[in-house]
Amino acid sequence: MARWTAKCWLGSASGYQNLEVQSNTAHGAKEQLQRIYGAEQIINLRQVNESKPSFSSGDDNSFGGIFVAFLIVIALAITYWPITLAIAALFIIYKIFV
Repeated sequence: MARWTAKCWLGSASGYQNLEVQSNTAHGAKEQLQRIYGAEQIINLRQVNESKPSFSSGDDNSFGGIFVAFLIVIALAITYWPITLAIAALFIIYKIFV
């Protein structure tokens, strides 16, 4: 379930307040803001992005993607070894003379 935040007008006694609810859709979030908080006006309703650490366990596949990309680069380097060797030689020559 996603988190949604919005600036809401709750009447002259409370004024504008920044509120947050959890809902699957923007429409559901708007309904909750109206029903729970009595929001008369809803401004800038947006979904809150939750940041996760890069190497978290479970459903985060960033390490798996990096590993697969690494394997593909290695496979291409081995498959096209003459080109890889030429590029490496040019790089070494460049580092020596520049």
